[in-house]
Amino acid sequence: MYKDDFKKFVSNGVENKFHIGTGNPNAQILFIGKESAIADDNTEGQKWYERNAGHWQNHIENNTCEVLSYPIPEDHVFRREKSWGKNTWSKYQRLTNHIFEKVERPYHIDFLENVFTTEINDAPNKNTSTADKSKLNERKLLFKESDFIQNFPVVVLACSNYIKNNKNLREIDEIFGVKYEDEYPKKVYNKTNWFFSHYNEDGTKLVIHTRQLSVDVKADLLKDIGEVIREHLKKLKN
Repeated sequence: MYKDDFKKFVSNGVENKFHIGTGNPNAQILFIGKESAIADDNTEGQKWYERNAGHWQNHIENNTCEVLSYPIPEDHVFRREKSWGKNTWSKYQRLTNHIFEKVERPYHIDFLENVFTTEINDAPNKNTSTADKSKLNERKLLFKESDFIQNFPVVVLACSNYIKNNKNLREIDEIFGVKYEDEYPKKVYNKTNWFFSHYNEDGTKLVIHTRQLSVDVKADLLKDIGEVIREHLKKLKN
């Protein structure tokens, strides 16, 4: 059920106590967010986060998997705080619906069937402004050296300025083995809504850099990114 590159990633995570992620590790798409939105005083959430690598180790040993499709209970925080449609997972769901041209199901998660998701910052916090970012470079190096992370043909860096490609710093190029060209799909809708595409030399890997997918994300941004990913996956099949 699990490939060797994922088993190695999990084993490393257990040994070095880092977060693995959630979803389908055999998927073709990887979503990388900023950090998990878990408050410091959310004891249950913090424990779930810390046990993540161990949970994956148990799944590997027992040939089982996480639940990847489920309705959101009425007492869930996504519904209790009326955040569905605004929070990151609802945006991931909507983006995945665009990629696979699926009809949206109210209060239902199934994007995990076709996506694996993790965080670029391994320090959960409810607010980006107060999150501990001291180990960002360590996490970036982990991603660069991990076959599991590198083998995804589609990577969505939904982490805004946590990773950079500019005249002085080419982190995306260096970490993922891709480059940006003017003719690649891109769009700037306004100051806070944008995406840029990057490809490797033979065109088999697509890396999209965009903002954190949460509140105030334009519907067109998700729709357009979904179309770019859908077309890339079609090319890989040919």
